[in-house]
Amino acid sequence: MENSDYDLIVVGAGPAGLFTAREAAGMGCKVLVLEEHGEVGKPERCAGLFSLSGLRMLGMPLSPSYVQNVVRGAVFSSPSGREFVLDTKKPVAVVTSREMFDKSLARQAALKGAEIVTGEKVVGIVPSERSPSVRTSNSSASAKMVVDAEGRSGFLARQVWKGWRPRGWLPIIQAVVENHRMDREFVYLYFKDYLKDFFAYLVPIDDELGKLGVAARKDTRKLFFRFLQEEFGHVRILSTTSASIYTGPPLELRQTGRVLAVGDVAGQAKATTGGGVVYGGLCALETGRYVANFLLNGAGAREYRSRMRRIYAQLKSIHRLRVLISRIQPKFYDTIFKAAGDIGLDAWLSSEGDMDRHADTASAMLSSGMALKLLMRSILQAVKDALGIP
Repeated sequence: MENSDYDLIVVGAGPAGLFTAREAAGMGCKVLVLEEHGEVGKPERCAGLFSLSGLRMLGMPLSPSYVQNVVRGAVFSSPSGREFVLDTKKPVAVVTSREMFDKSLARQAALKGAEIVTGEKVVGIVPSERSPSVRTSNSSASAKMVVDAEGRSGFLARQVWKGWRPRGWLPIIQAVVENHRMDREFVYLYFKDYLKDFFAYLVPIDDELGKLGVAARKDTRKLFFRFLQEEFGHVRILSTTSASIYTGPPLELRQTGRVLAVGDVAGQAKATTGGGVVYGGLCALETGRYVANFLLNGAGAREYRSRMRRIYAQLKSIHRLRVLISRIQPKFYDTIFKAAGDIGLDAWLSSEGDMDRHADTASAMLSSGMALKLLMRSILQAVKDALGIP
């Protein structure tokens, strides 16, 4: 640790930090990764559902070491139990062990030359235009650049960026359950009157095991057990974890004293689902490339800003979509799901939708006329429901 010849120090060995390290080390940088926990991938707090297209964009090959299940669609359930089924008839996503996913990524980064030190909590980052440094409880080290990938805590981010005040974190409780009795090839999303901040979900691991989660701003544990009793009273809980998901907009954390931020600490997550691995990973890859190009060639800043603007434009659009969806009262989901089925939205989404690019999917719905069809059919269905017409 008492070293000053690193090109890059990455704080945090989650996916964002490891993607940054893998990319920069692969391009010739001497990289040190510091992780506060004693083991990469622990504790595991994520459902681990990733699209196949997202993993391809991240350059993450599928491996039986971390893939638990393959998914072909989703079932959306309204408060009254009406379902909208999206079945692509082909694999579109995988359920992963996040612990093993992170460990696989750590091995990739190490093979590229990154040094990964666990059990080393960083307590301070000191920006500098020449040689930023990090302090741990035991030691200190400096480098030519530092990347903060600490996750949601923001303890270090508040030291570097005085305006770090993300809004949009939601507490979540997730359990691994046994005997879910659902089709393992689908994920299940539940919209409830009492879950006004988010939806509940079941992500099958196999025919018996699944990951069941509930997010809510208040009374999360109480609402978790209410949902569990209503929908999955027959399951046996094997373990539970608590964490948070980010549903706000991305944060504009500019480079300060050769310090950059990636991942959850920068709000680089899909606001519609709280998933941060794919978009945080994409931002991390761009950051790793920029660090290497800047340090080794003295170039790359303009291209980095341009690429990050494109990613942020997608994240901002997804957040706007999230805000729009949050304004729909739960009682209208019955109407919307019925209308969606009537106009064949399931078939359209199967061929035109994108699991990660939600904003682009919504834009395509507008340009194709599907959004207008859904609106008109929903209005017609609402009138029929009000008049009691079947």
